[in-house]
Amino acid sequence: MKQPHWMGHMLSCKRASRLISQMQDATIPAWKRWLLRLHLRACDGCTRFRAQLAFLREAMQRYRS
Repeated sequence: MKQPHWMGHMLSCKRASRLISQMQDATIPAWKRWLLRLHLRACDGCTRFRAQLAFLREAMQRYRS
């Protein structure tokens, strides 16, 4: 069975983690956010990485105050 064309654009964990990091400081294009959301629905490791970055960011903001 032939894959849909978008299946060739599924994110690896390495690429997903880079996008998660980029999202901390900048807006990424909608299509990249969509691909990242798809990846996060299937990947517990990257979902935890995203939560850890959010925790660290919040902790650093509180530390500065």
